[in-house]
Amino acid sequence: MGELLMGFQTILSGEYPRLLLSGLGLTLAVSACALLVSVVVGTALGAVRVLRVPVLGALGNGYVEVVRGIPLIVLLSVVYYGLPALGLTLDGFPAAVLALGLYSAAYTSEIVRGGLTSVPHGQTEAARSLGLSRPQALRFVVLPQAWRVALPALGNEFVSLILGSSLASAVTLQELFSQGRYITNATYRQFEVYAVLAVMYFFLTFTLTRGVRALERRLGRGQTLPDRRVV
Repeated sequence: MGELLMGFQTILSGEYPRLLLSGLGLTLAVSACALLVSVVVGTALGAVRVLRVPVLGALGNGYVEVVRGIPLIVLLSVVYYGLPALGLTLDGFPAAVLALGLYSAAYTSEIVRGGLTSVPHGQTEAARSLGLSRPQALRFVVLPQAWRVALPALGNEFVSLILGSSLASAVTLQELFSQGRYITNATYRQFEVYAVLAVMYFFLTFTLTRGVRALERRLGRGQTLPDRRVV
């Protein structure tokens, strides 16, 4: 036990806490930027799939099927190591953001699609009767309701992004897991380092989950659940 306590003391002293906090900040930054890419691309994909836009709807379905069938580490490698062959070279951070965002967008598309189909069709008809165009009805009437329904699943997707960011070390990004591996190589304290990493990831995702639930309760206050039937 004394040896174990000494190991934790080693990990939590000197320059190592600074390295861990630096990695944590980079993990949050890449996850937040990837979430932005995921939401923008995923929302567009979900909308064209629900509206069955010619050509775009089929392309969206194909994109989702292809990306969901590729491991994240493979997509990271394609973006970072494969794109230079096409004349496009990205540093570790933008490569990780692009790969994580595009990968997550396939799942976000499914979440958005489910949220959109949960909104009664009468909402769209009412918006059209008030003079709104179909895109305007989608933007101002349907999407806000769909987002409220999809919020819990989107929160889970952000948690998955944070956990998936640990693979960004494969593209030389010095995020939290990468810093942990550096400390392990420097101290030979594998158990202590990975235990600290596990606690940091847990508190990060736990805090995020609780925040999403609080936001969900606030948005749902005074609201009734939408009719799930699709007309």
